Amino acid sequence: MEYNDFIKQAKSVSDEVETVGLKPTENQKEHVLSIISDAQEKYRFGDKFEKGEANEQILSLKNNIILTETFKYETANAIMNTDSFSANSYNRLNKTLKNGLVNIFNKSNLPVTKDGNPGYIIGNKFMGLGEIQDEIKKVKVDDNSRNIFNIMRDDVSSSARKIQGAEFSDFNFRKTYANVYDNLVSQGDLNSLANDKILGNRIFKDDFEKVIMAGSYKDFGITDDMIKDPTPADNKITAEDARIISDELMKDEKLLAQTLTDYFTNSLAKNHYNNLSPTVQKNRAKQLAQPNVPMQQPTSTPPSETLGKVITIDDI
Repeated sequence: MEYNDFIKQAKSVSDEVETVGLKPTENQKEHVLSIISDAQEKYRFGDKFEKGEANEQILSLKNNIILTETFKYETANAIMNTDSFSANSYNRLNKTLKNGLVNIFNKSNLPVTKDGNPGYIIGNKFMGLGEIQDEIKKVKVDDNSRNIFNIMRDDVSSSARKIQGAEFSDFNFRKTYANVYDNLVSQGDLNSLANDKILGNRIFKDDFEKVIMAGSYKDFGITDDMIKDPTPADNKITAEDARIISDELMKDEKLLAQTLTDYFTNSLAKNHYNNLSPTVQKNRAKQLAQPNVPMQQPTSTPPSETLGKVITIDDI
């Protein structure tokens, strides 16, 4: 099942609840009736203990129905929120759990209880409602990192607009790189940072592959005699090869973290220069055109001093 089909399954649950309310299947009705009948027999013909047991059965049934139906509705809505549950989230989700959720949504998998707790049998294993929701949370878009990056971007843009003189208009790449690594990349979910829309509507993996395809193997120091597989005569990197390269990058956490830090820092640098006032940009261009005239820059703080601290541009 593809991502969009999975979302449709979730939407069907949400739509049903919002339009016609809870609508049990025949299997669900039979399951409920069997419990009620059993409790009814105990209450009519049983002793005091059995009557108390019957009351507990009915109360437990009621609570479990509320819990499982609420779980289905909330889970479906969480999955329908494509800002937090992306195609990448779907791809990361365990295949067995994906199939299990579809069966829960279409009511072919009915809830069961274990030690009094409601849940479902998924892949021949009992999973409680909270356990299922925890697995979904693990693959959701890293909203915290997205918020942190947005704060950094807004801070960079705001500070750039305050700069009055071109001599202090250089972007402090080293200090910002340390800030991005210490407080964004090293603290975030690398998979989400690389495969979800953290930077506006852009995805790092897509941008990375486009950059690779824009060049050739020679740009990376790879000569024709080093290439074993068929490659276009112009030495260009194909889309398939770009995907293979990016997939290999995803497997190397250290290199991926460094590449992501470069990616987000360069984006902040672009925001910095775009938000300089027209006058500062004009004077800066004049100064850059003059040979041997270095731009001044405030003293940088070593990367180790940024650990555990979210640095604003005013600190740089």
